[in-house]
Amino acid sequence: MIERSSTEPTGIDMPSDTPAIALKKPGLIAAALMLGIAVPAQANQWLVYTGGERPNRTFTVVDEDYISPEFNSDTRFKVEAATVYEAPSQPDWTTANYHVDCQRKTLRIDLVQISPRNGALRRGPDVSDHPPADVTEQQIMTFACDKGQKSQARRAEEREANNDPRNFIYMGPISLPKVVDAAWEKLWTDGKRPAYSSDVPIAEQNDRVEQIMKEKEKLVAQAGGIAAQSQRDADALAALQKRRKDRLKREKEVAPALEDWIGRTEAELTDAWGQPATSSDRGPVRTLVYRRTHSEFYDAQVGQAGNVAHFEKRENQFHCDLTLAFRSGVLEDYFTAGDRCQILWGPK
Repeated sequence: MIERSSTEPTGIDMPSDTPAIALKKPGLIAAALMLGIAVPAQANQWLVYTGGERPNRTFTVVDEDYISPEFNSDTRFKVEAATVYEAPSQPDWTTANYHVDCQRKTLRIDLVQISPRNGALRRGPDVSDHPPADVTEQQIMTFACDKGQKSQARRAEEREANNDPRNFIYMGPISLPKVVDAAWEKLWTDGKRPAYSSDVPIAEQNDRVEQIMKEKEKLVAQAGGIAAQSQRDADALAALQKRRKDRLKREKEVAPALEDWIGRTEAELTDAWGQPATSSDRGPVRTLVYRRTHSEFYDAQVGQAGNVAHFEKRENQFHCDLTLAFRSGVLEDYFTAGDRCQILWGPK
């Protein structure tokens, strides 16, 4: 059966969300006590809302393990939520992905699953960006924006304490069927669970659920892989830009002449400049060192006869070493050391 889930889609007939056991601290603590919630070592499900007037009450949980930042953003997050419905006219439960923009205070909903009481599991329509439509969506947004910006260590502390400052209740690792059972067997004991009247056999229902979840897991994994690779690419580009900025600042006298060699291969460098004075390998980095010299001549007085001074040509020799650092066969960085480097390696 389903192990991970989400909330009601805007656009289907939803019950009133007038809070009966809304997110006020005493109400949720009472709900937690009634559910017999323990505090296991690992956690995923959090109770974010339970409320409404009988027989239109709802029960919504969010799976913390599925909170993830949207690509290249620290203000947008994706969460999964599941909502259970009391009313016979409503689905047994729904799940969905919520893409929350904490800055704009909007949500976008996709991968909606609806489990009616009288038919097979089906997909619901996606919903474009919109402000929270009800208390449930507001609580999902609040949870995503609060937990999404926290470190794993901080989340673990809040799970262990089960005393969340936003008044959410930690339920522990619990599957969607168990969430539905808990709502009816522990919380809504004053009501009667509507009968399941579908003509589709339970085994076929379960197979369909498993199929949808596999498709969903695959999509989530693909999206996660793409986002992770995009983030790695962005990080690599940022690091490359920082290295270039640092290099231009450090080597401003020679950079105009050498910068175009960045990204070129070792073979291209040696073809153009010949063999280096020295070379070495240090882990993944290979270095080549080139030396250029510069001579300056001057007249040095070597003696004097009467009023006549005698001079001879003398030479001062300067050198500048250029170290080229290669990674994966291409030039990544360069360093100069010595005198007259601008004359020896700078623009001609």
